[in-house]
Amino acid sequence: MRRIFVKSSIAALVAISFFSACSRGDSAPSQVNDTVAADPPRPALIIAPSQPYKTIAVDAPATISGTVDFAGAIPASFESQNTDPSCGNSLVSAVAHTGSKMGGVLVWLTDIRSGKPLPGVRRFELSNVHCMLDPQLQVILTNSTLNVTTEDRVVHLDRFIDVASGKTLALAPFNDDGEVIPFDRTFTTPAEIEVICDLHPSSHAWLAVLDHPYFAMTSPAGAFTLDGVPPGKYHVRAWHPMLGIANDSVTVVAGQVASLALNLIPESADRSSPRRSARPIPGSGFSAPQPSAGADSAPTDSTAPDSAGQHPTPPTN
Repeated sequence: MRRIFVKSSIAALVAISFFSACSRGDSAPSQVNDTVAADPPRPALIIAPSQPYKTIAVDAPATISGTVDFAGAIPASFESQNTDPSCGNSLVSAVAHTGSKMGGVLVWLTDIRSGKPLPGVRRFELSNVHCMLDPQLQVILTNSTLNVTTEDRVVHLDRFIDVASGKTLALAPFNDDGEVIPFDRTFTTPAEIEVICDLHPSSHAWLAVLDHPYFAMTSPAGAFTLDGVPPGKYHVRAWHPMLGIANDSVTVVAGQVASLALNLIPESADRSSPRRSARPIPGSGFSAPQPSAGADSAPTDSTAPDSAGQHPTPPTN
């Protein structure tokens, strides 16, 4: 049975929230302002666009269809073995591919700013399973809800890092299986988000936050299709966190299919081997947002004068 813990409107210090959750048996998400020890910024594959995406009527839509190849050695699995015996055996899945054509590769248009409506799905899920994060790579839409869950009876502290800035956007603390932490409208702008667990190095995932519907994951045969595309010229990007990146451009004509063959190349060293800020205490390296100024959130100061300018009399026993 899953237990859902909705984030409070008043954010507490996450270190306090985390260790309190461990003691009281619940969890609460925390949005943070990581200004103390942010990770170094890195080149991001997704950046905030200069203009918002607009839905328009697409007359005689075009289609982009193609494949993604990888010329290097294909590993048997991408999962890292966890070292915590409490996590159980790692769930190792075979790499999906057909020859050199790779499955599980994200393909999207980087520069499209108008087109068909967004899909109706506004709820996505990321799960802690045997001290790994599943799925390892997924698209979530801006201003959607991400449900972060755990199936592990161990403590987790999932950290969501904006790759471009290095700042931590959110933390999700867990201390028992069946917990669900919903992040509602946390990811408001397109970005590349790296997810790690402060307590388990084997936990690693990526979120591609997009504000448009022109994306696809390749099939086990390495094939993808982007439909409903307005005529024009576009930049196409493919990405697999373990294999690399491909970039190309394509011109589509109204009502026609444009074919594209993409080839992944390994990522640069500053992306594939990021430098991490040392965090000897789980959850450290940030300051939580301050509560909004309101009657229900204003701090109480017993030494402050009252409305008549008089200091209150200390209570007597």
